[in-house]
Amino acid sequence: MPLDPLPTRAEKPGLIPVLSGHADKLAKLTISLTELIARETGLLKNRRPRDAQKLHGEKSRLMAEYRESLNNVRVNSHLLGPDNSKERKYLRQLTDGLREALRDHARIVLRLKSVAEGLIKSVGEEVARQNSPVMSYGKNAAIQKYGSARPTSLSLNQVI
Repeated sequence: MPLDPLPTRAEKPGLIPVLSGHADKLAKLTISLTELIARETGLLKNRRPRDAQKLHGEKSRLMAEYRESLNNVRVNSHLLGPDNSKERKYLRQLTDGLREALRDHARIVLRLKSVAEGLIKSVGEEVARQNSPVMSYGKNAAIQKYGSARPTSLSLNQVI
């Protein structure tokens, strides 16, 4: 299920505090990262992994900036005011939205991973079954193998 877009300061001026410095950057990065992950999850749900893969570079860049900005906010957390300030509540709300997007993303990725592993396992078992040597009894009741198993390999080397 798609996440509701986060409100902007223009839409809800009294509810969204005015942030500055590292806190403002963190809020913007959190919103951008949440939207990007939700878009990637939507692409995966619509069975478009190649399009989702194209977002990987942008996601990595945003995650690195997010991590750096979060560390800066932690160091300067006293600038956000007391524990129950509007600024802290707003950042918590944004972070909760990001966590929900990440949970949804993890669910779809794990589901797709298990489907892919099942397909690979099924194909591998079928290849092994078709290439298994025919066993029969020969002279003197000794087991003989007819035909040799051709070597077969199967690999999937793709990152989503």
